[in-house]
Amino acid sequence: MKPTTREERQWLLRNIAAGLNEYLNTTSAPVPVEELLLHPPVVFEQDFGVVDIFTRIWDATFVRPLNKKGSVFVRVDLPPEARSFALARETLLALISGEYGRRLGLHEVLLPFLNESADYFAAELLAPEVLVKSYKAKNGKEEDFAQTFRIPENVASSRWETCVN
Repeated sequence: MKPTTREERQWLLRNIAAGLNEYLNTTSAPVPVEELLLHPPVVFEQDFGVVDIFTRIWDATFVRPLNKKGSVFVRVDLPPEARSFALARETLLALISGEYGRRLGLHEVLLPFLNESADYFAAELLAPEVLVKSYKAKNGKEEDFAQTFRIPENVASSRWETCVN
């Protein structure tokens, strides 16, 4: 497969996130990422799920036992912003490693850049440009942005700057 540029990967990730938000019929923040994992599109039924865990080893991790349904295992004690971002990041791994994602070649394109891709995807899924612009147009305040969109402060700062009116 031909190597992809960062811009090409970002375009792909942005469109995947937009498609999932369209499936969710997302019209305002926060994006219900946990709802997506619990009630996924049909092609991802074997890839999405959520299991609460009591551990401090990681915030969230995607696990797929052989021939079983995949699930994101997420710490129960995470603040809402950290929880939704961790779930969104791991959703990308579920997409990449699932049968449908493998058939599309997502693993070849995105796995070599997994951390960068997961962060970008999570930001796009949870704070899509159209919702950020709408929030700004309705005089949403920057200091409330992270909490409204349920994203970490550092992600909120970046999204606030990149989604210009």
